[in-house]
Amino acid sequence: MSRLFGAQRMVLQAILDAQGETSAFIEDSRVAQVTQISLRDMRDWFLTLDQDEYVDLALTEGGLKASVTAKGRLALGLYRPFPTPTKPPTPEPARSRSRTGRERALVIGISDYPPPIRKLPAVANDVREMAKLLSSDQGQFPAQNVRSLADGEATQKAILDVIEGTLSGAQADDAVFVYLAGHGEIAAGEYYFIAHDTTAQGITINGVPLKRLKAAFDSSPSQRAFMWLDFCHSGGIIPRDFRTEPDDREVISRALEVVQGQGKLIVAACAPSQSAWESAAVGHGLFTDALLRGLKGEAANKGEVTINSLFDYIDKQMGSNRQRPMMFGQMTGRVVLMHLA
Repeated sequence: MSRLFGAQRMVLQAILDAQGETSAFIEDSRVAQVTQISLRDMRDWFLTLDQDEYVDLALTEGGLKASVTAKGRLALGLYRPFPTPTKPPTPEPARSRSRTGRERALVIGISDYPPPIRKLPAVANDVREMAKLLSSDQGQFPAQNVRSLADGEATQKAILDVIEGTLSGAQADDAVFVYLAGHGEIAAGEYYFIAHDTTAQGITINGVPLKRLKAAFDSSPSQRAFMWLDFCHSGGIIPRDFRTEPDDREVISRALEVVQGQGKLIVAACAPSQSAWESAAVGHGLFTDALLRGLKGEAANKGEVTINSLFDYIDKQMGSNRQRPMMFGQMTGRVVLMHLA
């Protein structure tokens, strides 16, 4: 086992001091305050310790939390090492490269809305890039299990059928990745995703209710489920509201406020008081651009992109007064999305 040095030992000891003999998860902000290390650097240390299996991580709305593992205690000299086994130990399934073969991803986006709804040229790029990346050799999703719906394919019925069917058919260990991009709208106090066949006058009838998507997400047996929401506009850098409504993000927040079950995350492109933005210069929505760059490797730690490292990367890239992503739910442990090494 490699030795601990300097800040690595100090951070690990601070976590252990806070949790004592329990297995409690300790907030990154609390450890940062004790060690006088900046919160941004502390999150990097948490991810590094997680890669070395010295801690387990939990990703929550408040940030990262860590709990020292038996291996971490051993590294601090609190346990005697066991005799060297005569054969290599069986790798932990959660940290291996193996797949269940049932991991599935849905990538849904609409660029070519019929009039009078504005078109979103960048979304077509988002759908192509995301599907290609997730089904690549470095991704954790078998190519045959990555499905995309774009433009005319993405009708209200098709979207609801494929999302509800995929989420309900997943098993507990199956990773499910759902990405949804296009226009959003409020009607009768509820938030809707605008499908290709949604009409401006009939949103409550032929729109896709966010609450229905959330209900399918909550009831899914999968404990490794992730939904990424980027409801957007086009035409340079502009606010992404299909129709200007001052309280639309508040409605999103209410609709997604509670996610049942552990190991499930919903990430929305911005906070309740903010608008999401897109840029013709990068060819993607700003949120999706950060998501793609993170998956391609900028969020990698030792050759792996995990849910923890990806959200931390997006938060750093998007964390500004103009736009900050929102996260709902909690993820405990490591879930690898991309192997780049």
